[in-house]
Amino acid sequence: MNEKRTIDQLRYRIKRYKEMGNGAMCQDLLIELNQMLAANK
Repeated sequence: MNEKRTIDQLRYRIKRYKEMGNGAMCQDLLIELNQMLAANK
């Protein structure tokens, strides 16, 4: 449950950074999200 919440938080932060136009931070968070998803498989 905790991991799912963390993933949801990351997705939310990625969306917020995109809206603010902060592409670099958005990319960093996407990489982090993809690593978490890969680790869960």
